[in-house]
Amino acid sequence: MTLWILIIAERAKITVLPIRDKKKKPLFVGELVMQTTATGPRPHKFKVILNNKEEFHPPSELTELLRTADRIMIGRDGDPQQTATVISMLQGFQLSADVVDVCRFCLLKNMFNFLNRRSVRYHREKICLDCARDELTRVLSSSQVTYGEEVCDRLEEVLLGTRDLDRTLLMLNPEELDHELTRFDAIAASTEVSTSRIKELPIHRKFRELLLQKSDVLLPVQSISVKNGLLKGQSQLVTSVTATGKTLIGELAGIENILRKKGKLLYLVPLVALANQKYDQFTERYSGLGIQTSIRVGSARIKVSKTDSMRRSLDSDIIVGTYEGIDYILRTGAADMLGYIGTVVVDEVHTIEDQERGHRLDGVIARLKYSAPDAQFIYLSATVAKPEIMAKHLNAKLIEYEYRPVPIERHLVLCPEHSKIKIMTKLARDEYGKVSSKGHRGQTIIFTNSRRNCHRISEALSIPSAPYHAGLTSQERKKVEVSFAKGRLPVVVTTAALAAGVDFPASQVMFESLAMGIEWLNMQEFLQMLGRAGRPDYHDRGEVVLLASPGKRYTGDQGDTEDTVALKLLKGEMLHTRVDYGEEEKLEEILATAAVTSSEKDLRRIHGNMLADYNVDVLLRRLEKQKFLQRNKGSVELTRFGKIAAGHFLSVSRAFLIRDAVLLDQGPLNIVTNLEFFDGVYFKYASRISATLNVNLPSRVFQGASLDILFEGENMGKLDIALREQLFDFASEFLTCTCKDSPYCGCAERKFSEKIITIRTEGYDPAGIVRKIENLYGVTAYPGDVLGYLDSAVRNLDAVEMIAKAYSKKEIALEAHRLKKEIEG
Repeated sequence: MTLWILIIAERAKITVLPIRDKKKKPLFVGELVMQTTATGPRPHKFKVILNNKEEFHPPSELTELLRTADRIMIGRDGDPQQTATVISMLQGFQLSADVVDVCRFCLLKNMFNFLNRRSVRYHREKICLDCARDELTRVLSSSQVTYGEEVCDRLEEVLLGTRDLDRTLLMLNPEELDHELTRFDAIAASTEVSTSRIKELPIHRKFRELLLQKSDVLLPVQSISVKNGLLKGQSQLVTSVTATGKTLIGELAGIENILRKKGKLLYLVPLVALANQKYDQFTERYSGLGIQTSIRVGSARIKVSKTDSMRRSLDSDIIVGTYEGIDYILRTGAADMLGYIGTVVVDEVHTIEDQERGHRLDGVIARLKYSAPDAQFIYLSATVAKPEIMAKHLNAKLIEYEYRPVPIERHLVLCPEHSKIKIMTKLARDEYGKVSSKGHRGQTIIFTNSRRNCHRISEALSIPSAPYHAGLTSQERKKVEVSFAKGRLPVVVTTAALAAGVDFPASQVMFESLAMGIEWLNMQEFLQMLGRAGRPDYHDRGEVVLLASPGKRYTGDQGDTEDTVALKLLKGEMLHTRVDYGEEEKLEEILATAAVTSSEKDLRRIHGNMLADYNVDVLLRRLEKQKFLQRNKGSVELTRFGKIAAGHFLSVSRAFLIRDAVLLDQGPLNIVTNLEFFDGVYFKYASRISATLNVNLPSRVFQGASLDILFEGENMGKLDIALREQLFDFASEFLTCTCKDSPYCGCAERKFSEKIITIRTEGYDPAGIVRKIENLYGVTAYPGDVLGYLDSAVRNLDAVEMIAKAYSKKEIALEAHRLKKEIEG
């Protein structure tokens, strides 16, 4: 056993700490009082403190303790005069001491620890790592903000990396951003795969010349795909991060097959905005080769200038469509009109695992494989949890490329909600001031969780920016796309829902929110979004910044807070979960498949290859019993009612709702507004109302307690006259029902939906409808949402008309047809 004696000579007192076996806690704490004698300084009084008890011991005990010690140490930062006195005393006993650096914070707790290279800087001095940890914990626990365990662990990681507590604590002060500290990790770029020279590809000469205008070589993932049979008809699942060149793989196969007379190209995407962009790109890129492109999306029934100018013919060489747009052709028995298909490209194929839309993508892929058995299928995705499993399911060769074309850094900024705008402005402005080696300015995508936030953030940023979401008109979105692509727009603020959508060449991605709506992002959504940062043709690197507010939740039942979610996403991996659709979805897919084949054997085979488990016998029996289809000696035939349901994407329950309403002689307008409300309505002056009433009024009109707050007590009387009159008009027209549950009975939403349709029949386009409801009622909406609702109403009126005809309700059928045509315009 070893015994050390540490002496701390301060001006007011001299502390003696006997340390056994290098432990932090001393055997006791001694306090020494010196006296001057003829032979020099000597111990005069020696007090021992042990277990909170103080006792005076003979000074000789200290002398004996010093003589038996293996090592005597004196703290370097003591009082110089007192230190000199102690050294003189030791010399009088023929003893020597080492001057050492010890942790002052430990001494305050009557503990001991050396200072060394592992020690931590704090307030212009060094303290030991243990005390630094304790101080960090104290600061975090005394904060008004509650930090999650993961954040505390992250801060400790930063402390260990920097050995600087001051810098570490700066992470809690967003006004002092330290780029080195906010960096969570860095992902290096890699192009280790050898590339293929385009001039050596066995493709049509004109196609080769077109490709050579942009590059002499293929990107790595493209080369891997070609080497694995892309140009020999091999179906492939290509998984690689955004901006690695996946889209061209689909084009290489599709365009070459067109030029070699091997069939046309179907290009399937999840979003209308993405379909519009691909349509424009393919039209511009390939019309010079004599290749025609057309588009098929859901929102195509309402006549607006954009859709009027777009080619929709099925005899085109390339047909770009949304999943539902292409599936509609199959469901209505028009598969033959597609002609001979050589290539099917399915973009964002991971959507197949989505609980809401997955069944329809799974279904349309299976039906296309049946309708075009010789076609080459190319599936593209940046985020697949278990690509081997999906490749096997799709019967495709897996082409996997895990490397980024440009390096990317990921940063975590802990900040209160009110600081986010200032931070985003600074980061976006700094980024726009940078120019890459390719000559492009740095541009930023900001992801937030709602459309309203897109506009709020864009308006608040003191740098040019624009909101971008599906609620805008196609012309508005196109304007933003062009401005951003030309480098004129520094920032686009968009929703998480468009993460996998339109290609914005951004160098920086910021997460203002880590939610989609009120639900936290999952790993797949997060990776889709951060993958937008950095484009090899534009940038030298990508930046990803997560702005996380400690303690923030969107609902009371959310266990995690935003700071905790941020770290889980940064550290996490995608989890593969088995997808199984509900019975309603399975019944809908059986009906859709029965529209493309009358063979029960083929129907079973089609559904046997789908992602979910289908008990075809049970589902067929139920549909037969409900008179959606008939079975006879191995054949399946949809009834008239079944054809209507399949072609209009109607679930069994919704088909029955329409049929029952028709049989009860309800009017078509009443039927369609009962089927689907238009609830994307907002108070135009929500912020002004909130300030006047000193309440936080939800901006959505039909959300929560909005109407109760507005019409409670004397609240209306506090508003200015013009706004009060608008809101009274709103109440008198839409809030006059006598239902017990009013205004939560749905009558207000249904009446407002009728108003939207009625204004459309007066000749207003979606933007005009928005202007009119603003003037009439002081409420507003997004034109894109209005367009989507009107398009849905047209499809539902289609179904009402056909079902009314099927049940000999001629007047209802005629009224539905008339109303449908008026809405279409």
